[in-house]
Amino acid sequence: MELFPGCFRKILDNRVEIIGQEERQSKSISLGLWFKRGSRDEHPDESGITHLIEHLLFRGTENRTAFQITRDVDQLGGHINGSTSKEYLMLSLRLLPESLSEGIDILTDLALNPLFREEDFDLEKNVVLEEIRSSRDNHQSETVRFLQEAIWGGNSGLSLPVTGTEETLTELTREKVRNRFRNLSVPNQMTITAAGDLDFQNLTAEVEDSLAEIKPSPDREDISSEPQNSPSEKSPGKVEKNWRDINQLHCALGLEGLAEKDEDRFALEMLNVILGQGMSSRLFRKVRKKHGLAYQVTTSTQYFSDTGLFLAYGAMAPGNLDKFLEFVQEEFSDLRNNPVTLAELDLAKKKTRGNLVLGLESNRAIMGRLGIKALHKADFLSVDEVIGKIEDVTREDIQKVARKVIKEENLNYSLLGPKVKNPDIKPGHIKKQCKDSI
Repeated sequence: MELFPGCFRKILDNRVEIIGQEERQSKSISLGLWFKRGSRDEHPDESGITHLIEHLLFRGTENRTAFQITRDVDQLGGHINGSTSKEYLMLSLRLLPESLSEGIDILTDLALNPLFREEDFDLEKNVVLEEIRSSRDNHQSETVRFLQEAIWGGNSGLSLPVTGTEETLTELTREKVRNRFRNLSVPNQMTITAAGDLDFQNLTAEVEDSLAEIKPSPDREDISSEPQNSPSEKSPGKVEKNWRDINQLHCALGLEGLAEKDEDRFALEMLNVILGQGMSSRLFRKVRKKHGLAYQVTTSTQYFSDTGLFLAYGAMAPGNLDKFLEFVQEEFSDLRNNPVTLAELDLAKKKTRGNLVLGLESNRAIMGRLGIKALHKADFLSVDEVIGKIEDVTREDIQKVARKVIKEENLNYSLLGPKVKNPDIKPGHIKKQCKDSI
């Protein structure tokens, strides 16, 4: 099945999905093997288990030791990696076109034949524990995580860290890991994506041969692809405060956003660019250039299968917090009440179009885009079709999505850094819901 010119999709008899985009001018191929389950699907007591599995997959298989995995990849002149997110675990491999068959064999070996040995289990738990500890020093990502807690609750898979916590990781056992992996490696929850100098029919034949042993069977739970741990109804905004003895105060203001397949996401991206993406954005010019309140100020969006996140973030001296909050809320209000200017809209379209095209110059980015679309069951659009959607966005569309997403009563806040007294957080009733954490 051709999704758009040069991009094809096939479902094998065992229900494994293959998507490939032929980029004949390329000199390489990027492969991705996706498990359509991530950290949001974990029980809170097992937070971090999917990420731990990612680490363990590289510790050895029935056919290769850990050294043989890296040696075989190096002999292909390739690069292998793994990643875990809230909604997937993915193994990726970039290699030369003539090594496609060998590359698929390596990826599927990792995915189908892991050993999960006790000695590897204990060693890799220690590695992840260090990763968790180091993440606490990334103050921006920590601030966003606390914002997610405010929006979705502390025990939601959408707010718990992908790596898990020291407490949950310590309690994980090999038996739990094996059970989790059995639910991950179900045929209808696996997708192979590829982009580069490839022939889709040849790709399909190679994957089908490598995955011939994986078949749906009655003793395995052929789980649904519907997202678990879905958000409940929107609740009044909250504040999460985490006081630390560091130099800057980090602040995020945010709300539940849009799902990947929501048609309004194109207008939300225009709003995001106009408000806080880059040096020409409203917040950069107001907060940094005009008033010098912060070095770092930005907005961002995140998209999931059934929801999303929209936020503004800044890092500043504690004494600048109230002014920062005032300026962000002023811009939120203006976007709701007034259309953006034609000049702003034109600039946002050009910037978004450029970001899209430049961001897809690598095969790995194209491969990743295909996997995310499959994961979210979103429409597969060519770059030209996406550009058409961007060009169709109007000033009225942006104001409409601002009113849809930015609602004062649902506005959430997170603060991380030196303690400040009575921050000027609006609306006033939110102050009564502050939750301090250490």
